[in-house]
Amino acid sequence: MLLSAGVDLQTVLELSAQVSNKKSKLITIYENILAQIIQGSSLAEAMQATKQFSNFDSYSILIGENTGELAQVFNKLTMYYNKRIAQKRKITSALSYPVIVLLASVGAIYFMLKFVVPMFSDTLTRFGGELPPLTKFIITLSHNISSYILILTIVLGTGYLLYYRNKEKENVQQTVSAVILKIPVLGKIIYKTYLLQFTQAMDLLLNSKVNIVESIDLTQKMIQFYPLTKALKNIKKDLLLGDFFYHSMEKQSFFDQSMITLIKIGEEVNQLDKIFVQLSKQYESELEYQFNILFTILEPIMILFLAIMVAIILIAMYLPMFKLGTVIH
Repeated sequence: MLLSAGVDLQTVLELSAQVSNKKSKLITIYENILAQIIQGSSLAEAMQATKQFSNFDSYSILIGENTGELAQVFNKLTMYYNKRIAQKRKITSALSYPVIVLLASVGAIYFMLKFVVPMFSDTLTRFGGELPPLTKFIITLSHNISSYILILTIVLGTGYLLYYRNKEKENVQQTVSAVILKIPVLGKIIYKTYLLQFTQAMDLLLNSKVNIVESIDLTQKMIQFYPLTKALKNIKKDLLLGDFFYHSMEKQSFFDQSMITLIKIGEEVNQLDKIFVQLSKQYESELEYQFNILFTILEPIMILFLAIMVAIILIAMYLPMFKLGTVIH
């Protein structure tokens, strides 16, 4: 906003520091950037020196400085991050209720297994006789629930630790991403989310007058999802060898045919920047629709899950009593 109004960069940084929260680390970042600029660094170099910005950010700013369109680049970055933040907020907001229901379900089931079932168990053992298999299973589960939770926690913790230590390995990234994409419903949403991030990044870079090869390279560094980063790496190699963008995309299994067709048209008429704007809007609309469907279905499924689990536990506890009443009758 300040740059668009014609305010010089040094004053912009000083004013930005003044209006920031006194406890915010942004003040330190502004001061560090300003100090670097006074020493002769460019804004992009000063941003990189703080280690608080991605290559994507600093390179976009560098392009703005070199072309004299720094204010326009900041506007585009603002729009880009506003969309990303809005998407995250929408997902967080939509997930909050199902997560609360899930936690309440797990808590209710744990309470019943830990405290309610043992009371029934003591009563049932006094009656003697053979207990139904379902009742035996629930009672055994109740007696060992703490051990099972401990084992599950250890297994999950060990699995996460192993993943964290090996997440940079290509085979680990390939396996994890393949599993994620095969998750019913959610896998398709994750796939579309990364396509949206790709189109948004390309929209920003191409409209900032970054050439296609550098745009692919920066997008590859920014998006950390193995199938997409591998595809972009291969595309970059093909482009350097003189191949067409759309033709190189056809060789990669990650991209859908509708995207490739539109990019082919955009490349033929030299309007790739406009094509990526449209693709970004398209995937944004599709994702919003799929999210709405997912969260509409998720809520009743969670409630149904809780109801079924509670019903199974109650049936298991009352089944021996019904059986005993039939015998007495």
